[in-house]
Amino acid sequence: MTTAAAPAPADTRLYIVAVLSLTAVQMLSTIAFNIGAVLAPAAAPDLGVAADDVAYYVSAVYLVSIYAAMAGGPMALRLGPVRLTQCGLTVSAIACLSLATGHIALAALSAIILGIGGGPLTAASSQILARVTPQRLSNLTFSIKQSGVPLGYALAGALIPISVELHGWQAVAAAVAVLCLMTALALQPLRALYDRDGVTPGRLLPTFQQIVDPLKRAWADPVLRRLCLAAMFFSAMQATIVNFTILYGVNGLLLDYVAAGILLSFATAAGMVGRVFWGALADATRRPLAMLAVLGAIMTLGGFAMAAAQLGWPSWVLHGVAIVLGGSAIGWNGVFISECARRAPPGRAGEFVGATSFFVFLGPVLWPVMFRAILYATQSYPAGFAIMATATGASAMAIASLLRRGER
Repeated sequence: MTTAAAPAPADTRLYIVAVLSLTAVQMLSTIAFNIGAVLAPAAAPDLGVAADDVAYYVSAVYLVSIYAAMAGGPMALRLGPVRLTQCGLTVSAIACLSLATGHIALAALSAIILGIGGGPLTAASSQILARVTPQRLSNLTFSIKQSGVPLGYALAGALIPISVELHGWQAVAAAVAVLCLMTALALQPLRALYDRDGVTPGRLLPTFQQIVDPLKRAWADPVLRRLCLAAMFFSAMQATIVNFTILYGVNGLLLDYVAAGILLSFATAAGMVGRVFWGALADATRRPLAMLAVLGAIMTLGGFAMAAAQLGWPSWVLHGVAIVLGGSAIGWNGVFISECARRAPPGRAGEFVGATSFFVFLGPVLWPVMFRAILYATQSYPAGFAIMATATGASAMAIASLLRRGER
């Protein structure tokens, strides 16, 4: 294992370049990671499936991502975090090209490939940021990097439906693949900056023990254990927004495809701003657990408001609900990841973030299929939003109980 690096960067350039480049990578990888859900209304008829069946696609992506994310920490130590990021983007490009073929079998396979490509990226980026970020800016830095996720969602929601209408969904999927490959090549100069230290010899794929050890250590921490369980429900709410807002808008609220995409863009743009805001506030107050409890409470209110939405509601009301829900349910990740990295043993931030990603990805593995079952049984999108809002409310109270015990 590597030894701990200095808590603050000796070279400000390393810090700035890392934040900017990793945020851009996060944005693009998010677009690729969620392309199936955004393309579902247009692609489903050509593939011969129902649009709501995207729930199974999403669950498959996240299921594979669980292993890939947990393996990402050890692999980043073996390959170097930049090289691992390049590999992940290349694999994601292959997945998008598989989807672009329009063949149902290759489209299904693309879900597995996407999970392999996208899963390790958070662990790789965390390995870099933990090494170059001043401790006083930890929550803000991880939140800025994670703001690439809602930015990717927002761009996907705003641009992909329009691009599909102009060029077709298969051309859009192929274009995302090209962008992934171009970005992987553009990262090559960064290897000299971030892969020169800490790369260890040994096998590429980690052993079972290497994967399980950081997970066991994280679970042994009573604070992290409760945070991980809460993260499972927070991420499920986030998956609900990202993967079902467009379908809810089109099929439940009878919006057109573009208007539903704009609704998703409002939610995800708010999430992008929210990630930076909540990260900065967590650093300013030095109360990250309190921030996570507040976020859980806000996303609970937003979830119930979305469940209460009615046909004919003015667009500004729907956009307001989307902003509240997106700003919280998509805004929590940076504070959570920073807290996981902070509690990791020296030099093992990437492994710990990868291990705790087990719970972050478990929510989107289980919940979309359950949401689909609820939708099938009730023919009601609001029921799914209300159930998830209840779960996030319980999670917020669980985190709040840590505060009463004196945790910060």
